Amino acid sequence: MRSVFLIPLLLVACSDYQIHDQNDAAGKYNPPDLGAEVKTDRIVQVTIPSVDVLWVIDNSCSMDDNQTALTSNFSKFMDYFTDSGLDYHVGVVSTDMYNPQESGRLTRDSGTTYIDNSFSAAEANQSFARRAALGTYGSGYEKGLDAAWSAVSMHGNTFNQGFYRDDSAFAMIVISDEEDQSDNVSVPEFISWASSLKPSTEMVSFSSIVWQSQCGSGPTGNETDGKRYMQVTDAIGGIKWPICNSAWDTVLAELGMQAAGLRREFFLSSVPVVDSIEVEVLGVSGSQVFNVDSDFSYDRARNSVRFSSFVPEPLDEVLITYAVLASASLESEVIEDTGE
Repeated sequence: MRSVFLIPLLLVACSDYQIHDQNDAAGKYNPPDLGAEVKTDRIVQVTIPSVDVLWVIDNSCSMDDNQTALTSNFSKFMDYFTDSGLDYHVGVVSTDMYNPQESGRLTRDSGTTYIDNSFSAAEANQSFARRAALGTYGSGYEKGLDAAWSAVSMHGNTFNQGFYRDDSAFAMIVISDEEDQSDNVSVPEFISWASSLKPSTEMVSFSSIVWQSQCGSGPTGNETDGKRYMQVTDAIGGIKWPICNSAWDTVLAELGMQAAGLRREFFLSSVPVVDSIEVEVLGVSGSQVFNVDSDFSYDRARNSVRFSSFVPEPLDEVLITYAVLASASLESEVIEDTGE
């Protein structure tokens, strides 16, 4: 009988190995294709239900003509309030912080601290004229920022009680032909304070009708640029207008429109590729398309589109279409991931 021997198979041990693609030896970052996102912000033009308007008026020796021009054209401002259904308060303070009877205290007229919608149009215009005719014997150290801050923070619950309301929009308007000399609050402190007053930054504005460089030298020689006021306007939002411009009817109409909540500036929800911005307004009479530079401008610091002269009517839809700019944070993440 033949013997059968089983020859064992030799097991060859497996060794570790790797496959290398020499083309990718450096471990190159291979991001997905990120196409530009196109976005459309739809914003409805609506008026606000209530607003408190604080006029801060310079009452130093050079302001007589400006006070007269303001009061003579004030009806242009009130046109946006009278019979509008808007719940409004309009008050006046001076820039004099040395006189204890002023120093942020609202000027009274016929026993009232401010004008509201219980006044007829004629009564409102006449009352404002008496309040705003502050004279020219106030301090030559104009402190408009201090006066506005004091009107709310120092006297809001005492002498000025009832004027400022937490749930209303707040519009501050300063009229002065000299630089602010406030020392209670600095410009950054004022901006921080004003910006934190409301839950939305769109509920607060600060407009500067002040001396500007294009005004040249003034009639008294004491006029100086209101740079501090304009810094606040740039940061918070509002209208800047040279006080030497005699078109008071124009600026007061703009101020009234803004205070009543009719906006010409609209904020974007994302940062755009500027050249891609397209603006269209849908209204009762149809649609209108607007062009950059000639019809509107983009403010990079505020991330907003502002119409040059057009003002959308109440309930008009503003459509702003744009390509979304890649964020800086995404770029930093890419750098970190690649180890560069």
